[in-house]
Amino acid sequence: MNIIIKTSHLSYRLLDHREMSQCENAVTATSPLLQVTISQLSPALCQILMALTKRPCSVRWFNKSIIAAQGEDALAPFYCYISSLLRHQMICVCAGNEKRGTPLATLIPISPSFKHQWAHIQDDQVYRISRFAYTRRYEDGYTYMESPLAHARLRLEHTVAATIIYHLGKAMTAHELIQTLPEADEDDVASVLALLVMGNFAFPITSENPEGEDEDDTLLQWEFHDLLFHSRSRKGRHDNILGGTYRFQDHLPPQPMIKQGQWSVTIPLPRPDMERIRRTDPSLTDVMEARTSLRSHGTNAITLEQIGEFLYRTARVKEHYSTEETGAFTTRPYPSAGASYEIECYLTINQCEGLMPGFYWYDPMQHGLALIHEMNKDTVRLLTDAQQSTGAADPPQVLITLAARFQRVAWKYQGIAYSLILKNVGVMFATMYLVATAMNLAACALGLGDADHFTQVAGTNYLEETSVGEFILGSPPDDALFIG
Repeated sequence: MNIIIKTSHLSYRLLDHREMSQCENAVTATSPLLQVTISQLSPALCQILMALTKRPCSVRWFNKSIIAAQGEDALAPFYCYISSLLRHQMICVCAGNEKRGTPLATLIPISPSFKHQWAHIQDDQVYRISRFAYTRRYEDGYTYMESPLAHARLRLEHTVAATIIYHLGKAMTAHELIQTLPEADEDDVASVLALLVMGNFAFPITSENPEGEDEDDTLLQWEFHDLLFHSRSRKGRHDNILGGTYRFQDHLPPQPMIKQGQWSVTIPLPRPDMERIRRTDPSLTDVMEARTSLRSHGTNAITLEQIGEFLYRTARVKEHYSTEETGAFTTRPYPSAGASYEIECYLTINQCEGLMPGFYWYDPMQHGLALIHEMNKDTVRLLTDAQQSTGAADPPQVLITLAARFQRVAWKYQGIAYSLILKNVGVMFATMYLVATAMNLAACALGLGDADHFTQVAGTNYLEETSVGEFILGSPPDDALFIG
């Protein structure tokens, strides 16, 4: 780390809900989650560190105080202590003249992997904001900048900071940036820029690397939303709460374990003889070895009995139970995060022996199909989209759309709800593939679907229930080889 930096308007501050105390030659910093002790300090260094309990301390003040007390050789060890406090999320870094009273921006570490590395801001150096950086409003009323490439977040506390970020949308030198903000102190501008570079929100562009991150082969293949979703649904690059926190338990009731169907016509489905299936089904190894994606279907249509057996083996409710604290739950043939079973199956029937074409909802409790409406231009579009997704010559015989009742999962899980839903979709896809293979049916999971169009067809609210996966099913192609 560089000890003496060009930008003078930078300071450190103790974060809220943190405390520091001194005991003999040691200083201990405490947060709600952990405690860090820095020991074997001289009385002078203890006093300098303890100044953080009273006020923000500028880099200039730290340097001056340390050199006066123990000489320049004490700077490097001292800033190692500062780095430790930052890494353990005890302190933050502020930009702006300390005489302002409030900073322009504050860099807050949110991960133990945060690296305390100062940036030398040079007038002729070109800088640009990362394409992965974004800003959003927090519940505390502030606007923050974050990035899946960062181990800190930047709190924007003055319009100067927001204006700097706006201008860095295009590459420009620090001098050009200062010229666009004539009302701002140049050291203030440089200090905000230093925090942006330190936090990995902006990067310098050099002659050796004229495009910066845009020419990085690895980053080039990451899209913004994919990297953000990955970083925020896993531990490591944020301080968000993750897991089964039941945060709405005292405020909102959980969604019912079974969607309440409102359609008047429900067709009972045939129930297969599970004892016979246990005796005659091919082995799991045979099924897994034979499994493949079949996008085309045969001359003969799938039958109502086959659809009934397929849904019974993949999606029915096997049993249900409830707890006083967390509500009602079911068990089904596939696993689901927290036994939420938020996935609903909607079937667009194009060709089926014994069942008229139309759009249906599968009732997993009653093992029946509720007719939502007969075939129309909207359901035809669902089939056409599926056909285009597979590249098949004809529309599929049956399209199964998996829709999620999002709040069924979000009621319990914080920070990872949508991630769990997608994992549940994958588990259900695998179950459907294996059952279809065992039944000698043609099956194929699709990679894409129109969630907005689905809500128009199903009459659901996009934010409450919409499609998260599509799966086509039908009779096998006439030339297909049967298992067993």
